[in-house]
Amino acid sequence: MRGVTVLGTVVALLALACGAGASSEREGALRLVKVVGGLSAPVHVAAPRSEPGRLYVVEQAGRIRVVERGRVVRTFLDIRGLVASGGERGLFSIAFHPGYARNRRFYVDYTDTAGNTRVVEYRSNGRTAILSSRRQLVRIVQPYSNHNGGQLAFGPNGRLYIGM
Repeated sequence: MRGVTVLGTVVALLALACGAGASSEREGALRLVKVVGGLSAPVHVAAPRSEPGRLYVVEQAGRIRVVERGRVVRTFLDIRGLVASGGERGLFSIAFHPGYARNRRFYVDYTDTAGNTRVVEYRSNGRTAILSSRRQLVRIVQPYSNHNGGQLAFGPNGRLYIGM
């Protein structure tokens, strides 16, 4: 849920910033401001509650990059070899367990190389994902190569919700 809140906050702040600077051009015009470079096809951003000032940006091809102070500082997870990406396929989201600071569990939703959706749990060492901790929770057979999006979020009840 925190990732959704952070994304909503970022969008709201960008909208306010764009609206505030619109008076010099036409009223209500949207202006884009580059926040960070060096990313490839970013599709989602999230942050655990315990890490203020740090964003985790999901790249569609299968990487999650850590961004601090407007710079990519490291790769958190790289599963490009497991992910089919392009069009409506790829790594779509990350959700951090509400107790991430303590248990280091996080979840990802992606399209595998066979074209099916997978939701997988990983653990981290606090800096990067531990690939050997991989535990599959869900596999959904996808009959078509389109409409394969997926969103993960924790609800206020502590349960993981999977949007398809």
